[in-house]
Amino acid sequence: MIAATVGDEAITVADVDRRLTTLYEGPLAPRLPHPGSPEGRNLRRWLVQLMTMERVVAQECDLDGDPVPVTLPVALRTGGVVAAVLATPAGRALFARVEADVPPEEVRGYYDRNRDRHPGRFEEESPRIEAQLVQARRETLFARWLEGRHREKVTLMPGFEHPGDPRQPDATHRH
Repeated sequence: MIAATVGDEAITVADVDRRLTTLYEGPLAPRLPHPGSPEGRNLRRWLVQLMTMERVVAQECDLDGDPVPVTLPVALRTGGVVAAVLATPAGRALFARVEADVPPEEVRGYYDRNRDRHPGRFEEESPRIEAQLVQARRETLFARWLEGRHREKVTLMPGFEHPGDPRQPDATHRH
């Protein structure tokens, strides 16, 4: 049985079940919802979202390697699935290709609005501010690119919709 397709590649229900088993046997198992509960079914749906995103990235950049831990600030800035993708070697390799720049007036505006964070002179603070703004812009561009490729390449089968999809019966995620 197929949970989703990514281009010509299938993610099977067995693939999802193996990944869920790894989670339920891992160190965070006591914190995970019961598999038969609405929250447990949404965890399964979220996991399919992650697996399809990982597959999109793997198809775009075929690269092996070990995952790395994601820091909390990156996870909070980019969102759970994108942060998890950035933990993979392929995700990091693709992210490294993202280029962005920030106009000088944006750096100055940020400095002027955030003097409590940057008490020094503009000339001293601007390199750090520019680096932060460039990193944030790169993360935004990467997330938008990844979401776009996901829309183009992924087909989710019934029962594996996004956890926030109002058409699925366990939808509790609202915007």
